[in-house]
Amino acid sequence: MLLRVSGDRTKDSYNLNAILGEGDVGVADEDRLLQVAEAVYHGDAAKLAEVRRSAAEQPGPQKLVDAIAVASAFNGITRVANATGLPLDDQTERVTAEMRQLTGIDAYSEQVKSSRFD
Repeated sequence: MLLRVSGDRTKDSYNLNAILGEGDVGVADEDRLLQVAEAVYHGDAAKLAEVRRSAAEQPGPQKLVDAIAVASAFNGITRVANATGLPLDDQTERVTAEMRQLTGIDAYSEQVKSSRFD
């Protein structure tokens, strides 16, 4: 699966089923980058410090900083969207339909809706 515009430009294709534990995504240093993302997502300062020390050498300091920044931004953006019940815009809904179906994100969204206090 291509990732929108960047995938169209580079012709790189990724296995987004890997999100569900089905193989590798196909990104350089993905194991280490996944550790960074998980430490940021879980807010585990000790784990993040450990991952930062080991990732300083591989994939390197710049990729580490980039990974932490991206993981933090997406974590914050999705938490705000989920908390406010922000619906997808029409274009995003269309272009993410396959990815949402593959990852089960729509089912999660329905669980969040049903657990809200109205």
